[in-house]
Amino acid sequence: MATRVFTLLTARKPASGGDESLTLSLKELLPDEGGEVVIHNHANTDVTVLTDDAVTERGVEHNHVTRAGYDVSGFAYCRFAGGITVFYPRSHSLCATEAEAEETV
Repeated sequence: MATRVFTLLTARKPASGGDESLTLSLKELLPDEGGEVVIHNHANTDVTVLTDDAVTERGVEHNHVTRAGYDVSGFAYCRFAGGITVFYPRSHSLCATEAEAEETV
């Protein structure tokens, strides 16, 4: 089984002294009642989301407020096969790769 790796890349220049990055599992993210998660990323670090779910839809939301009350108008989004939609700033780019899961014997 392949694990999909989705990295939201900021437009920041790498800081001297090493890369700063935050890695999360899609299963760790807590969606609101509508199945939506918003990544604001005020820290301006790259965010990596690991999942076995495929992306079923992606785009830019034109006019939407989540059930948790966040206005995500103008945010980019990815909807995953498991039903979760992740919104993120359009100033970030999404890089998707697949990594083979390590088999344990």
